[in-house]
Amino acid sequence: MKAYHPHLRLFSNMEIGDNRRGHLPEILIVILVSIILRFVVASIASTYNGDFPEMYPHLEPYEDYDRLYLPEVKKFLDGEKIYREFFHAYPPLWIYTLSAFAKFDPPFWGAAIPILIYDVLLAPLVYVIARKIMRGKIPLLLGVMIAASPVLLWYDAVFWLNPPPSTFFLLLSLYLVILRKFRFAAIALGIALAYKQTILIATPFILFAVYRWSSRRKSAEFLLIIVTVVTLASLPYLVWYPDIYLWALGFPIPSPYAPDDLTVWKYDITQPTHLGSAFGEFGFPEIAIKFRQNLLYVISAVFVGILFLFSRIKKLNENDLVKYLAYSLLLFIFLFPRGTYKYFFITALPFFALSCRKKGDIVTFVLLNLGILLVPRSVTPWFAFLMIFFIYIIARENTHLVENEEEKKDEVEGISPEP
Repeated sequence: MKAYHPHLRLFSNMEIGDNRRGHLPEILIVILVSIILRFVVASIASTYNGDFPEMYPHLEPYEDYDRLYLPEVKKFLDGEKIYREFFHAYPPLWIYTLSAFAKFDPPFWGAAIPILIYDVLLAPLVYVIARKIMRGKIPLLLGVMIAASPVLLWYDAVFWLNPPPSTFFLLLSLYLVILRKFRFAAIALGIALAYKQTILIATPFILFAVYRWSSRRKSAEFLLIIVTVVTLASLPYLVWYPDIYLWALGFPIPSPYAPDDLTVWKYDITQPTHLGSAFGEFGFPEIAIKFRQNLLYVISAVFVGILFLFSRIKKLNENDLVKYLAYSLLLFIFLFPRGTYKYFFITALPFFALSCRKKGDIVTFVLLNLGILLVPRSVTPWFAFLMIFFIYIIARENTHLVENEEEKKDEVEGISPEP
């Protein structure tokens, strides 16, 4: 047994406390940068009142907030039933949240308040997670990097699209899992799923990490809490008409309306892009159709394979979880059969950032942000695959840095008094 000095634990605790106080200015910087940038950008965007000028179409300048979200909120507040009397592609918590703020003055700003609040909080949340898994000034750089991310500013602060709430609660769940506060982490993950069903792709990885870091009983409790939160948030629609509700959320069940025609090639700015879209746009619609018809089987097989590789990691650590969460979210963009949009990258980018360890990684992150915005939208899924490749390369390059951080963490946590 290692020699132990009775004042060593006290000294260690004092050092941790001093470090926390020393980190306060850093998190305040991150919050301030996030607020200022979003206030400036959102203020400029609000002057258009949802009627933006023509712009580069590959930027996917969707005006869903004004033309989709606000009309749906109005219908809901007027007493119409979600899914039955008007189509809605997400769980009802999204409508509930926007409706709660819709009567703020001015009306156009009101419903955007929760979107902007959650978006502001993404950067400091990335910072505090980074502080748990790495050392030095990199966490501050990562926080500022997310605060100034061109992709997040464009889709969240300019167009007020829907990823911020689900992304925030997914990141919060990760943070609470790292702290080993599993029940609260399950509640956060359930709320993330109640905002946007696409978070389901990341759920098995967090659940498996909870199993590895706790016990079978606690992981079962974790899953039960998630199911309970999602079920409660889905009422009463899950009981009234479950077929329409589940179909609207993207589950592969027969459509209660007109079924999707998988034999026809379509592509325009309103259509999501999938793995075959690039082939169809460049004159090979038959290949695009074949991709579309078989992607469900491909994503299922690839997802099972990635989850198997994750389960085979002998000493699972927080960095592994972050990396595989990034993989899962990018695989969704890469392979989802119904297609995806560029703003889906908003949820994956914080996890990409948390994989960075060096200044060169941060340069790569910024360049990939610009790439997401500028590449032709039909190749969006292929760009997601490129990002998976970069995460893999970055992880390999930073292996020794991560191992050294883990050793230092184990040394601190391994201090214990002699009996």
